[in-house]
Amino acid sequence: MGKQKKGNANAQRNNNAKKMEERSKAADIPSYADSEAKKMQSE
Repeated sequence: MGKQKKGNANAQRNNNAKKMEERSKAADIPSYADSEAKKMQSE
């Protein structure tokens, strides 16, 4: 079986959310709405 995570599940989710937020800021990936707006402007 896989590795079991012990500890506070809510704290783990919060830490994961913080990491994802930092990654998304660093990558500066445009949102789906942004990409669709660009498509509509180019047409």
